[in-house]
Amino acid sequence: MRSRVIIGLVVAAFFAFALWLRVYFPFERIFTPAGIKYAGVDAYYHMYVVDNLVHNFPRLTSFLPYMIFPGGEGAGVIHFFDWLLAAIIWIVSLGNPTAQLIDVIGVWYPAVLGALTVIPVYFIGSALAGRRAGIIAAALIAILPGEFLGRSILGSTDHHVAESLFTATAMLFLILALKTARERALTYRHFIGGNWAVIVRPLIFSLLAGVFLSIYLLTFIGALLFVFIIFLYFVIQFLLDHLRRRQTDYLALVSVILFAVTVIMFLPTAPDRLSPISLVIALLVLPALNGISRLMAQRRMKPIFYPLTIAGGGIAGLLLFYLISPSLFGAVLDAFSIFRPTGTSLTTLEMQPLFFPAGNFSFLVAWGNFTVSLFAGVGGLILLLYQVIRRGEADKNLLLVWSLVILAATLGQRRFAYYFAVNIAVLTGYVCAWVIEKMGFEQSRAAVGGAAQARGDVRARRAAQLRRTSSNAASPIVLGFVLLIIFVVVHLPNIAPAIATAKEARFVPSDAWMESLAWLRDDTPEPLGDPNAYYRLETANYPSLSSLMQSVPNITGDPDFYSRFPGSYPYPASAYGVLSWWDYGYWITRIGHRIPNANPSQDPRALRQVAAFFTSQNETLANEIAADLKTKYVVIDSETALGKFWAVALWAGKEQREFFDVYYVLQDNQLRPAQVFYPEYYRSLAVRLYNFDGQAFTPQQTNVISFENRTANDGRPFKLITSLQQFGTFEEAEAFISAQESGNFKIISTDPFVSAVPVEEVQQYRRVFSSSQILTISQATRVPEIKIFEYVK
Repeated sequence: MRSRVIIGLVVAAFFAFALWLRVYFPFERIFTPAGIKYAGVDAYYHMYVVDNLVHNFPRLTSFLPYMIFPGGEGAGVIHFFDWLLAAIIWIVSLGNPTAQLIDVIGVWYPAVLGALTVIPVYFIGSALAGRRAGIIAAALIAILPGEFLGRSILGSTDHHVAESLFTATAMLFLILALKTARERALTYRHFIGGNWAVIVRPLIFSLLAGVFLSIYLLTFIGALLFVFIIFLYFVIQFLLDHLRRRQTDYLALVSVILFAVTVIMFLPTAPDRLSPISLVIALLVLPALNGISRLMAQRRMKPIFYPLTIAGGGIAGLLLFYLISPSLFGAVLDAFSIFRPTGTSLTTLEMQPLFFPAGNFSFLVAWGNFTVSLFAGVGGLILLLYQVIRRGEADKNLLLVWSLVILAATLGQRRFAYYFAVNIAVLTGYVCAWVIEKMGFEQSRAAVGGAAQARGDVRARRAAQLRRTSSNAASPIVLGFVLLIIFVVVHLPNIAPAIATAKEARFVPSDAWMESLAWLRDDTPEPLGDPNAYYRLETANYPSLSSLMQSVPNITGDPDFYSRFPGSYPYPASAYGVLSWWDYGYWITRIGHRIPNANPSQDPRALRQVAAFFTSQNETLANEIAADLKTKYVVIDSETALGKFWAVALWAGKEQREFFDVYYVLQDNQLRPAQVFYPEYYRSLAVRLYNFDGQAFTPQQTNVISFENRTANDGRPFKLITSLQQFGTFEEAEAFISAQESGNFKIISTDPFVSAVPVEEVQQYRRVFSSSQILTISQATRVPEIKIFEYVK
């Protein structure tokens, strides 16, 4: 009891430190004079849903008209994360929440969930390798920098931190269920005979594993990832146990209880066909594997026939699945795209590969997430693989399969490091505890003798007691020194990066955005006619525009076809859209209470239209897009016109080098990079609006460069500027290039605010607001961070 109290206090201390780290350092970035801000783009989507929930608690609206325009978006049902937050706010406010209280509780919510993850991580480590492993793992998850910490700091109110907490808890109970079921040699006879002394613990742990897996499925739309992990684990464990001639009843019983609970809890709210079908397949297939194993064992068939039978049955099942529903089979294959995103998905930072974040190999992202712990975790993974191959222990194999799949997902998309942080912490604790034990420091009586005691193995308990008596465990000074070394090597390198990550509080809207969106909310017409429409409870299931377009093609050519389609959301004539790059869509919804034309949900049609608007080379094309989207205001910031323009071009189906490129200049016998901008960049509407305020611009001179295509020593091609000529007018420069019979020539400018070509005045976009925050681009250029234009028809 004394040791449990001490352990409890230590874990509580880790929780407190984890919470302090997540709150103290980002505090001033979240609680600001401009208002309470959230760290992250998606946080504003969740708070929009929470706003609606707390005003209609406990009912969830069926439709979100402020999400995107035209069309709106269905609310869906996967909102446990939002519902739990709304319930907490409702209880604390006694049913009368204020906007201030909603935001205060909202920004604290992810920090508390992140700190709570310390608890299941400790118990996972403790269950697999003793309390020392649990302590080391819990201490590490509290301070690991990178994705997990960044998504669990104050204000990072997104469901990802809840995913880590709920999956860690579900896997903890599954590990405990498997461990106790195997130690007690659980079989069907125990259930038939009502042997509760054997049944009760595996049963409770299996039920709890199913409950938390269900909660996870109700939190994240992509939660089938862990259903796949668990199903894959059970298949592998069935194979291992059968090949070792072990009974597999315990696996079937645990899996049936787990997936039965999940099906019962999740099935009524399943958002698609794939999720319930996947769960039902898991529920039926795994007991069938047990039946095949029992049948082969009874007939004394060679164990090798078991994997051959499963492989043949699996291939036949997949073929049958494809023949019955090719579309659903395709959806299954598409689900595996998380391991290797391609195309425009890579313009999203979090979806880039861990070791190739910008297309080139880099270790910085991995180091920023795990530091030295990455090597310790990989060492733990190798050790675990070796031990599973030798002994095939069910609980350790679960950690192995879980870690390998999450590692593959993290290599494909860096964002999944928020999952892998749990695995790294547990694997590090596992390998460190193994090293300590190999040095002669045995675990405590509870850790070493617990399994033997559960089996009633007297000789094993006596052997464990003898090892403790003869080990170095009697030397607490040496053990303390070893633990100090582990802290210095494993934990200490994470503290400084963790503080830096917490201080950064990435993707917090700037004061300029807060000011601009406040103006938009207070000084523009209400799109739905009533400010309270933002909180309105919708009960009808309206189709979103994207789903309507997929199911009903517009063959009439009428631009208002979908808005007038029977069953679509009845937007009033006063409704309009606010056009901005998709990154800012949720900010426009939640802060500005206006409806964006695009948002981070990445509706491909909306994104392509917005990208085409910003990159359009003439105002006529832009006006057609604005009319189609029913745009009234255009919000544009420096990032859209400068830093993110490459992504805008990519979504428009164009390439960055159509607008600007990097050349090299030979100076002092060294190649130095120089960014140059082409005429197409200055003619794009985004640049005409932001860089030139919609006004005409005539350059005082026009630059023409000549260049050669070269190859660097490492094989990479590059462009070397060989000459620069200046002309008085653009026409003279064009005439010069036309007169050249050979060579490479380009009209360029090196300043994004000094056009290489004449720029016409924009006719139908009038600037109505500029933020008071000014950016200094150069000594000669100072511009407002954000500008808002009204589309005047």
